[in-house]
Amino acid sequence: MSPITTVALTPNVESRLLEFLNRDRLSHFFTIYDLYHLRDKTQTWVALANNKIVGYMIEYDKRILQLRGQQTCAIPLLKNSDLTTPLFNIEPKHLAAVRGLYKPIEPADKETAGLVTTFILMTTTPHTFTPVIRHEVQELKKRNTRELGELFGAEPKRTRDLLKGVAFGVFKGKKLVSCAASPDMLEDLAIIRGVQTAPEERGQGYATSACSALVQRLHKMGREAFLYVSKDNSSALRVYEKIGFKETGHVFLGFLAKPKN
Repeated sequence: MSPITTVALTPNVESRLLEFLNRDRLSHFFTIYDLYHLRDKTQTWVALANNKIVGYMIEYDKRILQLRGQQTCAIPLLKNSDLTTPLFNIEPKHLAAVRGLYKPIEPADKETAGLVTTFILMTTTPHTFTPVIRHEVQELKKRNTRELGELFGAEPKRTRDLLKGVAFGVFKGKKLVSCAASPDMLEDLAIIRGVQTAPEERGQGYATSACSALVQRLHKMGREAFLYVSKDNSSALRVYEKIGFKETGHVFLGFLAKPKN
């Protein structure tokens, strides 16, 4: 087996990496998006064997580590990071190597029964999408930052980030009780994030209506809609399956960890 070397991203390597990423844009969405739009917040290392790209690691905002590629590239890539409590997004085949260096301390999704969240990647196209809108849905704008912050219990920056792209919500009176957002898009893909319903209002179909309106808009914009969902989040899975999301076969793991040394 050829030895694996790792190099920081350079213009010479970048064109080859983009070719590698574009073979499966769904799997590598965040990396492609970050390289195009958030370069100042990222560091990227590429793993090579026989001068061929076999994997990569991207560090985002000094807190998130995403690993992709061959199983054997994980440890060489991880040696480039000095994060003390990284939030990992990895393929299942990398877990053993990561566990050799890091100890998971918290799952990426609170619905997880354990310390490692298993995320299923799902997508829907105009051919599979079956919208269900049984409530009045409104498009959310910057003026709704306060209501969104109250729903999430989050700081203004996070809620403003969710409103960067397209977002829809359901109001009960003047209170925002549910929302769905797609803040990050490529020319052909849009990821759905920020799906939330107030705890006391769940089970009434509000998220289904908000997600349906959002996907309708994304398809009209020419984007394929996709999302990550925890396999343990049965209520969210029911919503997405109901409106036509299908599993792609991609599975990823997410967790917060600390170095063992």
